[in-house]
Amino acid sequence: MELLPLNDLPLLERAAALAAASGLELYAVGGCARDWLLGRESADIDFLVSGDQTPLVEGLEKEYGGRHRKFPPFLTVRYFDASGRRLDFARFRRETYAAPAALPAVSEAASAAEDLKRRDFACNSMAVRLDGPERFSLLDPFNGASDVRAGLVRALHPGSFEDDPTRVYRAARFAGRFGWRLEAGTLEQARAAVSAGLPGRLSRERLRNELVKILSEDDPLPALELLRELGALAFIHPDLAFGPSLRGLSGAPERLAGIAALMGPAGAEFAAGLRLSKKETAGLLRRSAELRRG
Repeated sequence: MELLPLNDLPLLERAAALAAASGLELYAVGGCARDWLLGRESADIDFLVSGDQTPLVEGLEKEYGGRHRKFPPFLTVRYFDASGRRLDFARFRRETYAAPAALPAVSEAASAAEDLKRRDFACNSMAVRLDGPERFSLLDPFNGASDVRAGLVRALHPGSFEDDPTRVYRAARFAGRFGWRLEAGTLEQARAAVSAGLPGRLSRERLRNELVKILSEDDPLPALELLRELGALAFIHPDLAFGPSLRGLSGAPERLAGIAALMGPAGAEFAAGLRLSKKETAGLLRRSAELRRG
C-alpha cells in the first residue's frame, strides 16, 4: 500500500536524499502514518534510520539551521531546526523491560519491521518508507491500517501494559482524541493492569506527564472519562475531579488549575503530587484559587 505524506514533503524529500547518499534506509514512523491514513496533516513526525544518523542530521542542519543532541543509550539523535521544531531520528531498536514500569533497555534491531514490534499499539506501529524505489510504501506488519479504519486502539501483545503502564493513559488519550474504542482484549488487559496496581509503580513525574498530555488535547474529557471507568485516575490522585468546565480552559496548566479548583481542599495535595517546580506549583495554586472564586 502506498501512503503519501500530507505535510512537510520538502523536508521529507531532503531527509530521504541525505539518507540515500549515506546508504541508509529512512522511514517516517508512528503517529504521522496514522494521521496521514486519517487524511490529516501531522506535526508528530519521527524518523527511523537503518544506521548512524549523524550525516543525515548534520545535512539537515546545513539546510535548515539549528542544532542536534545525541542520546546514545536510546540510539537517538534529536534535531531542532532554526525555528525550534523538534525531530527525532532513531536507529532501528528493540527494547527489554527488567520489571514492570521500568525504563527499557535499548539495543539495535535488524530492521524497521523488528523495531515496530516494540511499540504500543497497532495504530502507531506503521512506517512510511521515504527513500529508494519503495518510496511512500506503508510498512504495516500488525494491520494497524485496519484498526485505523475500524477506530480501534489495540495493544500489540498481552504484556504491553505490564511492560509500560503509561500505555493505559496513552490508550485513553488516543481513544479520546479520535473517538475510538479500546479493542476488547486490550480493554481487558488495561483493566487487569489497573487492578494489579501497575500504574502505581510509575514515578510521579511520569504520571504527571501523561496527565499533561491528556489535558493538552482539544477535548480531554473523553480520555478522562475512560480512565475514571478503568480506575486509573486514582493513581494520580484518589480524589481527582474533572468536569465540563475544563473545556472552557485553554492548555494543560490552566486545566491542571481547573482540576485543583474542582477538588477543593484536596487541590493543594494534588498540586504537590505533580512534582512541579516551586514556582509552577505556586502559580497553579494561585490560579486554582482564582477559578474557585469565579
